[in-house]
Amino acid sequence: GGWRSPSTCERKKMEDEAAIKAEAASIVAAARRDLEERTKAQEAARNAKSPAELQELINSRVKSSMAGRASVVSQPPQPHSQPGIMGTTSPSIKAEAAAVVATAQRERDERIAAQKAVKKASPEEIQAMINARLNNR
Repeated sequence: GGWRSPSTCERKKMEDEAAIKAEAASIVAAARRDLEERTKAQEAARNAKSPAELQELINSRVKSSMAGRASVVSQPPQPHSQPGIMGTTSPSIKAEAAAVVATAQRERDERIAAQKAVKKASPEEIQAMINARLNNR
């Protein structure tokens, strides 16, 4: 028995696991950056000499945290009189929207059920749940 290339299903699973690990690493890195920023901000707040200086620190922090959202905030609201928005929509768009909502509700219910199950589960049962979830992707 020599080396064989992985099947499409195995490759997909390996890619999914790699994507999950990369996303987890990204989340950890972001959390570390946030913690570092928060620690620096707390130190700066302790060293603030006046309420005005403290307010300036707050304003700076709010501005930096809103930087990625500024483009959304600065856009004018869209009127609801456009076709396809709150007015006449095609049956296919309504069906697609209903399917998206149904899927979101089903996934939400599954998450809630899983969270309840985890609260009562042993470490082995939790690992089995994680493995089952990874295998279903």
